[in-house]
Amino acid sequence: MTEAESIVLEFLKANPACAFARKEIARKAIRRSDYEKNPHWADAPLHALVHKKLVELNEEGHYQFKADD
Repeated sequence: MTEAESIVLEFLKANPACAFARKEIARKAIRRSDYEKNPHWADAPLHALVHKKLVELNEEGHYQFKADD
């Protein structure tokens, strides 16, 4: 798992009952100055985490930590 994937996953784990838009995750999971340098930094990690089935993407296009069933 990459550092960016870990950052996204930790952010989502801290809020397991909430689903977030990609832009909101990108903005809130890291420092503002890092976000301003690259506002699309979370795109690839989110895609990878969905592919690994660690994160769910709902019908509204929001991401949520996938809790164990």
